[in-house]
Amino acid sequence: MNPQIVSYDGWSNFLEPREKLDKRMASMMRTTSSVFDVNEGDLVLLGIPQHIGVERNGGRIGSAQAPFTIRECLAKLSVHGLGQKEATIHDFGNILCEGRTLEDIRADHNSLVLELLKRGAFVAVIGGGHDIAFPSFKAMRDAFSDIAVINVDPHLDVRELIDDLGHSGSPFREMFDYQKPENFIEFGIQQFTAASHHREYVEQSGGRIIPYEHIRASGNASMQLSDLIRSFRDADQEIYVSFDMDAVNSAFAPGVSASAPIGFSADEIVQMAYSAGANGVRMIDIVEVNPLYDIDHRTSRLAALMMASCFAGWNSQL
Repeated sequence: MNPQIVSYDGWSNFLEPREKLDKRMASMMRTTSSVFDVNEGDLVLLGIPQHIGVERNGGRIGSAQAPFTIRECLAKLSVHGLGQKEATIHDFGNILCEGRTLEDIRADHNSLVLELLKRGAFVAVIGGGHDIAFPSFKAMRDAFSDIAVINVDPHLDVRELIDDLGHSGSPFREMFDYQKPENFIEFGIQQFTAASHHREYVEQSGGRIIPYEHIRASGNASMQLSDLIRSFRDADQEIYVSFDMDAVNSAFAPGVSASAPIGFSADEIVQMAYSAGANGVRMIDIVEVNPLYDIDHRTSRLAALMMASCFAGWNSQL
């Protein structure tokens, strides 16, 4: 299968004449279209610019623009934060989404990510809606024998399918229907966002819920996430962490699909992203950024800083 990909050609817009003295993240991006250019330990970026699953789920559309706005914000960040090691990041651009069904988009997404994982890459995916989590999970499940999945989210996202079709509220139900991971953690679920029968479904399916209120009472959120990741790595499991930006307090991230008056701070979510990379998580995604509802690109800037921090974490342990 040959996934349909549209290359992102915007990085050159952010290369300044003073580049040799003041290098920015845009200079670290290598536009790539072939998995054969990727070697073990390489860092990869991929965008999924669609909100079809959000619309199916009755959410507010707009997240299709996120892969573009997040890249624009990422391009301007200094490379200093990546550390002393020179890093090259392969940008595979975006899966072609325009005029296609969600199912076709997901098939291409799954096929490409699976090949990248088989080649030993560390993969970062930009949504789009949270429906992208299922093809990413499926690629992880098919690439590795033992895996763990952590969903950083105020919502469980285990809703029933709609007319037998997946959507932004169903990816982890689809995950369980496909083949459950060795460990699945719902991290940061808020008490007024998830129905009781969905909570019961997660727990009866073998998942674990760590409520937002428990995290707050226990102290440092990033440290708690790091401890979880280390425990899975100690068990030789490959890990996928999905960051739903709905998990961030709306004061820091107003441009999301379903904003919340409480949630993690900007500092906390950036620290979590760095911890994911530094502790060897194999894949992350950032989903539900909605530029149509953003203020001064606040949410896209935060997502870009998260992405850069994860790259820095990966770079520190390679």
